[in-house]
Amino acid sequence: MPYATIEQFPRSIAFGFLLSIAISCYGGAAGNKTPLTIECFTISEAPPNTGNNRSSVKLPGVKYTRYELDRINRLQRELSHGLPTDPDKAKELVLRRFQLMNTAVGQQLENAANGLIKAMQYGIDRYPAIVFDGKAVVYGITDIRAATQVYRQWQAGEPRS
Repeated sequence: MPYATIEQFPRSIAFGFLLSIAISCYGGAAGNKTPLTIECFTISEAPPNTGNNRSSVKLPGVKYTRYELDRINRLQRELSHGLPTDPDKAKELVLRRFQLMNTAVGQQLENAANGLIKAMQYGIDRYPAIVFDGKAVVYGITDIRAATQVYRQWQAGEPRS
């Protein structure tokens, strides 16, 4: 297994207060097991290994979100590729390219922006990073199942092998 580290996010009083409100308002009743939430922070050159394919996770009881952090930079490179030196013509060409973008590109940009915001909120300082339930992060692994195993071992207090 590749080298991985796990870190727990610091808890603040405000976070604990908001979490207790969320639990009381959104089904914290006994017997309701909330699904595991996994957020994967990667770049396009290091996609996560999610099992059968590379775009979705097939783990029961898991809510999965992948953030491709470099998508905004890649779009900027795509838009500026081969621009003329004349500023007016370059602006016109970029505007045309923007108009040709489809909703999928817009969704990818929104995902990247949301990922950057979440990464800042969590204090993620490198990638790949896989966050579990907003509480802990496993760095250095792109295999979702392996990272989940590391997280569950950490939760149980088991030493890593």
